[in-house]
Amino acid sequence: AVVSTQSTGTPNTVVMGFYDEMESKDFLSEPDQIPSKRKLIQRIRPQHGTTNRAFLDKLIPLSESHRPDARISVDNYIGLVRDVIALRKNLCILRNFHELKRPNFGSGNQIQYIDVWPLPHNFNSTHIEDDTTSMFLLQLSCILHMVGDWGSTRLRVLATTPSTELGMAEKVQLEEILRILRIDADVSTVPLPTQLSAHTMSEGERYSTFNQLMRKHSTNTIVTFLYLPRPPLDEADNGRYLENLSCLSEGLPPCLLVSGLSKVTTSEL
Repeated sequence: AVVSTQSTGTPNTVVMGFYDEMESKDFLSEPDQIPSKRKLIQRIRPQHGTTNRAFLDKLIPLSESHRPDARISVDNYIGLVRDVIALRKNLCILRNFHELKRPNFGSGNQIQYIDVWPLPHNFNSTHIEDDTTSMFLLQLSCILHMVGDWGSTRLRVLATTPSTELGMAEKVQLEEILRILRIDADVSTVPLPTQLSAHTMSEGERYSTFNQLMRKHSTNTIVTFLYLPRPPLDEADNGRYLENLSCLSEGLPPCLLVSGLSKVTTSEL
């Protein structure tokens, strides 16, 4: 999917599904599978006396991408990721959205969260003020939090930090950024496991460790926004890159891996 800006109509964001073995589901033409979509489908006006069902039947069907002979290759998929970034477009890769559950008002006093992990996965960065992707993550999560039932959730920003001492300063920095951007969110700092600083860990082990850290802090999380690592320059590394993305997002709640290349926020107003 390609998303345009409201002001110019120029596409600036590309949304892609994750490359895995999950079978594609056409929730638009089968609205009963998602009760929350029924009202949306009912607003589609029949044309020339046709029924809603007949109108939906005219939609282009999803390709049978789960069939081995119908899937694109890993190299072609990572090539698409690389091309989108080269074209200076924002990119969102969605994973585990077949498990998405809308906010539940019947959850009692249990708070449900939209989580944002705004720091790049180099495991030692703590500065996000000038990082476009981090700002894009905050903007997307804020927009979702403002829509309908999602306003009943809490927006939670979780920033990793090498130490507890640095965590306090980082929390103050994040709270100031959110205040300037007028984003209402809880801020938590999460100390990184000490083994992440070990040079003996492989790249895959580091992503797996970070994944375990996020899963540990994802209690009552409905959607997670993550920083998308940059694709490799060498096509020979495409397979390893996809494995790292899988390690990073495995077992998480529905998540968006995000790369932001267009400035989306301003503090000048």
